[in-house]
Amino acid sequence: MKNKLFILLTLIVSFICINKIDALAGYTTDYFIIVRSEPGTYGSVLGQIDGAYTTLDLVSSELYNKGDSNCNPGWYKVNYNGTTGYMCGLYVSVGNITSTDPGYNTGSYEARVNGLSIYARSEASTSSSLVATLAPGTELAIHGDKIYNSGCIEGWYNVTFHKNKNGYVCSKYVVRKSEITASDASYEQELRNKGFTDGYLPYLVYLHQKHPNWVFNAVNTGYNWDEALSSETPNKNFINYAYLYDDEIKPLYSNGETRESGWYFTTTPVIAYYLDPRNFLTEKFIFMFEKQNYDYGTDGKSSLNKNGASYKKYYSDLKSILSGTYLDTDYYINVFIEAGFENDVSPSLLASRVVQEGTARESNPIISGTYETIYNGHSLKGLYNYYNINAVVSGGYDTTANGLAYACGSECGFSNSYGRPWKTREAAIKGGADFIATGYIKEGQYTLYFQHFNTSPTSSYGLASHQYQTNVLAPCDEGSNVYYAYLENGKMESRIEFDIPVYNNMPESVNLPIIASTTNTLNNIKIDGVSIENFNKNLLEYTYYVGKDTKEVKIEVSKDDSLSRVTGDGKVTLNGDSTVVRIIVTAESGATRIYQITIKKASDSKTLDQIVGSLSTKQSNGIMYNINPGTVVSTLVNSIKRASSTVTVTVTNSNGSSTSSTDLLKTGQKIKMTTSGGETRTYTISVTGDPSGDGKVTILDLLQVQKHLLGSTTLNNERLKSIDTNHDEKTSILDLLRVQKYILGDITSF
Repeated sequence: MKNKLFILLTLIVSFICINKIDALAGYTTDYFIIVRSEPGTYGSVLGQIDGAYTTLDLVSSELYNKGDSNCNPGWYKVNYNGTTGYMCGLYVSVGNITSTDPGYNTGSYEARVNGLSIYARSEASTSSSLVATLAPGTELAIHGDKIYNSGCIEGWYNVTFHKNKNGYVCSKYVVRKSEITASDASYEQELRNKGFTDGYLPYLVYLHQKHPNWVFNAVNTGYNWDEALSSETPNKNFINYAYLYDDEIKPLYSNGETRESGWYFTTTPVIAYYLDPRNFLTEKFIFMFEKQNYDYGTDGKSSLNKNGASYKKYYSDLKSILSGTYLDTDYYINVFIEAGFENDVSPSLLASRVVQEGTARESNPIISGTYETIYNGHSLKGLYNYYNINAVVSGGYDTTANGLAYACGSECGFSNSYGRPWKTREAAIKGGADFIATGYIKEGQYTLYFQHFNTSPTSSYGLASHQYQTNVLAPCDEGSNVYYAYLENGKMESRIEFDIPVYNNMPESVNLPIIASTTNTLNNIKIDGVSIENFNKNLLEYTYYVGKDTKEVKIEVSKDDSLSRVTGDGKVTLNGDSTVVRIIVTAESGATRIYQITIKKASDSKTLDQIVGSLSTKQSNGIMYNINPGTVVSTLVNSIKRASSTVTVTVTNSNGSSTSSTDLLKTGQKIKMTTSGGETRTYTISVTGDPSGDGKVTILDLLQVQKHLLGSTTLNNERLKSIDTNHDEKTSILDLLRVQKYILGDITSF
């Protein structure tokens, strides 16, 4: 008997693995879509499709588990890596790909934020409350003249941002388009001859008129704009501004590990803005295009001359960049200059990167020398990593541990290149400089821009690969540090050379997306003061029962977002035995969501015996059975309410916790019914084919039936009732075969 059952199970598993399924064309409509083993988030993760507009092999156009609280449309079954899985229908389209347009904002602008982490305040004063923290490039509408008040000697602007938010921003951090553009026919032609397209000209003319010694070189990347943009997927670009990230379904890195706190995948329209070089042709940000090789000048490369012009230039630059940090000493400044000189990399870049990485704070554990975690049997104490190289969450270790493991070198499983192990601060600064120079500048990624967006035509690496940092704002941040160093040292009028990327077929302009709330959900619906039971904001269809003599009901809703608009609520007249009510919720952005409630009239006078007698389920010894797997809570509750509108029904899990209307019914759950007259009864749920109690029928359930038949385990009560799949009041090999057929899809119900 045991051998026969083992052979049977082997055949079942083999058949499941080799069963071929015909495919249907489909594609993803968003990034990082999870593929699961079951049509719901309870299914295990089989993998992830990283790219939008990725072609899929769909099994069919059928949607499974419709009304799922986590995926309301339902789940598509797909062929994935030799097996079948399920993907949420919110992010899948059936058919062939018709467009890969990312939908970025190509409109014009009046004014923008010109700085990082700029505060918008409720009044024109630094003592007033904070309204928002704005990212560089945030579009602004300016109202009236400047207001001169405390905290901003340049004057405050009253501005509107994010479509309808209002606040006051210091004008020092605002640029009007008209203030940073100019025209000069002769110089414009000179720029065209260099390879710049017309979209660059007004900004470069303005900068040329203000700084005639600056040199602008057009670097033709050779890439089409759309090609470059589509290569910069969100997992390569993180951001820490709450209104610019997309956190709907992207809580993890692609390897499944948790991201660093406060950093999130951004969206393609945001990436488009920061990828477009024309958006950063301002005094503050153009330094992201400055060549980052060491400027030896007339001093030569043979030995560092501390009396030479280049040394003095970098010394004063670093005094400005490192001001206020523990690194603002002659010792550290000399280390940075020596590191730059030895590796042909700008010391200003090295210092700016340390400031940007946060390692200019002596309390940062990655450069404290006191971090004592054990990594692969080795202590990380006494190691330093100034540039956060390899500082990622991976292998069960945090960013600091992995960064210091890299500094550890061969003892921790890495090589000893770049002078590792870095057991002194000087070794870490110079070794990291070697890493940056060897890995980026000498490989053709010789500007801050190219180090983050690798579209350099001279790069040794492929498009959008080998990119330093995932922070999409890194070029802005580090470029502005260099700007302030030049400004404070009075060197803005010196000859500075900028290599500015140009793409083929660029749009006329690219702006940050206009931010407006897309929230169009409700958190409650009441009918005549009574909340709909088990309401779920993502479940759009409900059936509600009222007394047979009810002529009118009052519908009240609670919105998740006060900016959304609702129609369809209020008093509703009931015509006939069934009335359909459509409640339309419109978000600030214009996106709509429709909740549909079917209000039905039903008898109110039935007893519990009459109610349960009208159900398709069966009841015996306190067990409610004959329930097909895949049945959700609302299906059973609605069938009871259909019999009597006034009965109260609650379904709880085996541990006593509450359930949602879209949860699967599971063996072991409790259902309690109470009539308006006070009659109460509780049953234990038994789902056919589900002795394991997860609401599904899987190989685990098949094994439990097998063990029961072999006598190695004994199933009792609702679990025993669940394996009587043909309802003949006994269990046998026939029940095992029926469970097998259900798993294989030969039967779809019991």
